[in-house]
Order: sequence, then structure tokens, then C-alpha cells
Amino acid sequence: MRDSRRVLLVDDSATVCRMIDMLLRKCGFEHIEIVNDGRTALERLRATPYDIVLCDWEMEPMNGLSVLHHVRRSPGTATIPFILMSAKKEPHWVLQATQAGANCLLAKPFDADTLRAKIGQLAAVHERV
Repeated sequence: MRDSRRVLLVDDSATVCRMIDMLLRKCGFEHIEIVNDGRTALERLRATPYDIVLCDWEMEPMNGLSVLHHVRRSPGTATIPFILMSAKKEPHWVLQATQAGANCLLAKPFDADTLRAKIGQLAAVHERV
């Protein structure tokens, strides 16, 4: 099944980007833009409407949590569903991500079924709002 939503994928690892791009395509997404740093992500978000952002937490010089803070403070992007990806799974990291406004924290590594389920949860919540 094809999904017409536009996805912005942000990760500083080209290898990880290729793998997640492949998983997104397995989930039916066709419109995926990949950027490799937080500043570029913010520029793209100002220029292009996206339906979902998947952003790595551990990046330099701007980490994913900082990107999330900027996204949530901007009226044009404040409500975009935002998935923060990280190898951090401990409850205090999940709490920090949630308090910053992440719709969910996706623990790396993950597979297409897990990604599909998280995006499905986002869609269900977003439709109720």
C-alpha cells in the first residue's frame, strides 16, 4: 500500500539513512527527503511541508532534541508528528523526549513492522486531535 505522506528523515549517518529509507519504502512511503544534520532539517522544514519527521537524537553539532525544541516553538511546524530515534531506551530518556514534545521515541535498531506500528499510532492520535 502506498503512502503519500511526506517524510523528513534526519540522521548524520549515511548508512543509517539508507537503512531507514529502505524501511520507510517497505512501509509504503514514496516521498522521503533525507538530510544529515539538524540545521539543514530546520531549513527544509521552513521551506517544505512535511507530514512526519523522523530524527536521530545523537547528532552533531545540533542534536535531535534541539531540532525538536525548534520545531515545537515554530508556529509553522509545531504540530508536525515527530519521532525521535535513539539507542537510548531508559525511562528518563523517554520522559525527556516526551517532555520536549516528541510524539514517540523509536529505539534503534528497529524493523519495518516496528516503524509501521509507530507511524500508525501517530496517525491514530493525530486524527483524534
